[in-house]
Amino acid sequence: MAAPDSKNAPQQDEARFTAMVQRWADGKATLRDVRGYSDEELYAIAKTAYVFFYQGRIAEARTLFQGLYAINPADAYFAKALGVVEMAAGNAQGALAAYDVALKLDGRDAQAYVGRAEVRLSLGQKSQALEDLRRVASLVDEAEPLAQKAAAMMTALIQR
Repeated sequence: MAAPDSKNAPQQDEARFTAMVQRWADGKATLRDVRGYSDEELYAIAKTAYVFFYQGRIAEARTLFQGLYAINPADAYFAKALGVVEMAAGNAQGALAAYDVALKLDGRDAQAYVGRAEVRLSLGQKSQALEDLRRVASLVDEAEPLAQKAAAMMTALIQR
């Protein structure tokens, strides 16, 4: 059996990379695919971003989550986390957009509905916030803390 042609290996790698970049440009791949990042690598960065967030280093957390979302826009977790830090940074419109994306990617994420409801309340969108909070009840057991939070928020909004 003949040995692989090592002279052609760099050309083949370059051709594969070029094809992957073209798939990304065509919207058929993510930067995660192009660069070959693993979930473990991306979630390690997310852990660092959360450390920054909890330290009050919102700008750093925001930069990391924006990068993670850019690298893997198909991951609802990164979009939802971006919503949290955008809101903390005072960018309610950016937070709303991030939660909208998260819910398009995973329409059964009760946390994203509660987060979006909080943003909508900050924007004065009471009826839309109530709509989001009502959806939570159909997604999680009423004994769950998140369901209890949503119910308490709904009660407070209805009594206003």
